[in-house]
Amino acid sequence: MIIVLRPDATKTQLHHLVGKIKKLGLKPWISKGVERTIVGVIGEEDVIRSQPLEVFPGVEKVLSIL
Repeated sequence: MIIVLRPDATKTQLHHLVGKIKKLGLKPWISKGVERTIVGVIGEEDVIRSQPLEVFPGVEKVLSIL
């Protein structure tokens, strides 16, 4: 799963999101670009599907990767 953050997402919002991902027992991979930050999530997708990560502050969209 890939989580795309908004261009104006703050470090606090990113840390909150990463903390939630870790609490779910999943592994986040952060990639910071010039304009965007994305978070790749490794682990059981069933766990993350039960969480509405799209509503977290700073999140633009969540993409499922098969």
